[in-house]
Amino acid sequence: MDSRQLIELAILAVVALLVLGRLYNVLGQKRGSERRSAPREPSPVPADAPRPYDPRPNVTPAPQPAVSGGVGEIMQVDASFDASKFLVGARAAYEMIVKAYADGDVETLSTLLTPRVHAAYSKAIADRAAAGGTGPELVRLRAAEIVDAGLNDDVAIVVVRFEAELAEGVHGIRDAKERWTFERKVRSRDPNWLLAGVAQA
Repeated sequence: MDSRQLIELAILAVVALLVLGRLYNVLGQKRGSERRSAPREPSPVPADAPRPYDPRPNVTPAPQPAVSGGVGEIMQVDASFDASKFLVGARAAYEMIVKAYADGDVETLSTLLTPRVHAAYSKAIADRAAAGGTGPELVRLRAAEIVDAGLNDDVAIVVVRFEAELAEGVHGIRDAKERWTFERKVRSRDPNWLLAGVAQA
């Protein structure tokens, strides 16, 4: 073997060493059957640490009615209160009160009205009877919704807005839009709500 062949072999050996060195650096010393290291325990995150970015769009919750806060106050002292069931009862009370007033039934009204309102209704019925008039008749109850609620000491108060059609004799049918205020002592064993006031809506 002459010197030229020795030089070529030396160059090839250097190139081979360089290639092997690169492979070693890229692939590492162990592959395949090497044992994986155990995962690190996550470090505790402080309660006030900022949360990771959420790529989902922000969803704004539907606005709650302003009355919801008052309903919540009532529920805190009366866990049995249910706004939807109350509204069903309020509609029934509206129909009963309008009918009892039209019939001049003060006895039935006494179970549905506060004493102050009952006194006012009784006087109106007496004045109407003296004048030979007739009471309004409910044609249709179109709508009922809670528009306000809250507590006054131990008295729960709920205001319902009613829209109805009333027939009033020769005056024909008129639209009635009123706010009825119902109240009940939350610590009373009597579950019934009483009408405590009526105002134009």
